[in-house]
Amino acid sequence: MDAVKIQKRVDALSKAMLAKGMKAPCATVMMKSEGQPCLHLSWSDKSQKYGESYDAFHAPTLGEAFAKADDFVASRPSLKQARFDEFMGALGKVIDLGKENEIEVEFLNPLVATMKQLSENALTDQRAA
Repeated sequence: MDAVKIQKRVDALSKAMLAKGMKAPCATVMMKSEGQPCLHLSWSDKSQKYGESYDAFHAPTLGEAFAKADDFVASRPSLKQARFDEFMGALGKVIDLGKENEIEVEFLNPLVATMKQLSENALTDQRAA
């Protein structure tokens, strides 16, 4: 695999990450002496302490490292599901913050009811089936 092919694969992987809702994706090929090729993926993730998530895929060949990274990205939730999960996480944090700050129950109950309804709808949504 020459440098042009490697660059095309890295670019395609980054685009696939973006299509899955992984914000500010970065795919990097790393090779060091006496080691295996590695594909390093990183993306913006506000749920993480430093605002970023990452994963690395080592393999005996660069092609195998790409295959592992491709499989990882393919297994990620769809863009729609990723956005829904992000919203539900934010809603849950707002509810928790309200409870911690002893916000009156009449303000929290509608949020809790909304979260419950959204959760139930997500569990029973059969459109993809």
